Amino acid sequence: MPKFAANISWLFTELPFVERFARAREAGFTGVECLFPYEVPLAELCDAQRQSGLPVVLINAPPGDWARGARGLAAQPDCDEAFIDAILLAREYASALGCRQVHVMAGHRVISLSEQQQYQLLIQRLRQAANLLAEKNISVLIEPLNKEDMPGYFVNSFPLAEKIIHDVGCDNIGLQFDIYHCQKLHGNIINNIKRYLPITRHYQVASSPGRNEPGSGELNDDWIFSQIDNMNYHGWVGCEYQPLTPPGADIHWLAPYK
Repeated sequence: MPKFAANISWLFTELPFVERFARAREAGFTGVECLFPYEVPLAELCDAQRQSGLPVVLINAPPGDWARGARGLAAQPDCDEAFIDAILLAREYASALGCRQVHVMAGHRVISLSEQQQYQLLIQRLRQAANLLAEKNISVLIEPLNKEDMPGYFVNSFPLAEKIIHDVGCDNIGLQFDIYHCQKLHGNIINNIKRYLPITRHYQVASSPGRNEPGSGELNDDWIFSQIDNMNYHGWVGCEYQPLTPPGADIHWLAPYK
């Protein structure tokens, strides 16, 4: 049976961030993940996590100035110090929360660099991140994002992500396989799950095309989960979706997996 982690940056947003840990447990999730927890003091996060008893299975490294359009630093020029600071902050939070996976975002395509120059910059930065995070037994994850939701994002296909992971060449780097993004980018979900299973460290799910809860879109999510189970995947499935149900309502799709 899959292990489902609530993405508390997307779910239970009617509550203060630290209260979402307990709400995730009440809803039947057995873990949590989130995007950028850095506005909350680390001590408060750790206290909320301990009280909930839920593991934190994934966080993102700081992406730069999100409000001004930044979507990651790893493939962006002229920000060497800011990138290292971001990885060190992510390491501090992940270590304190017992989290063993950090998603490191690349950012947008930069036209002042050739594609090859930007690619080599990304490889160099991801190696730095992997080495720094390895000191605390934490893995780097990268995620291909579709062009509709994230136009101009540098890592924009699964074959590219596979090549990046190979070229970085570190043991602690892997793929964050988002089923919603894969459907938007490539379709053919089960064959792609099989193809990329050797490098996949974490799955995420939302329905397509609306990015809502599983079971509300064009894919047979129950069957997809059963196929992932059959492949002996023992990691987590992060639930990163915009809920259609009103705040406080039961999460009916999760009931068969409790």
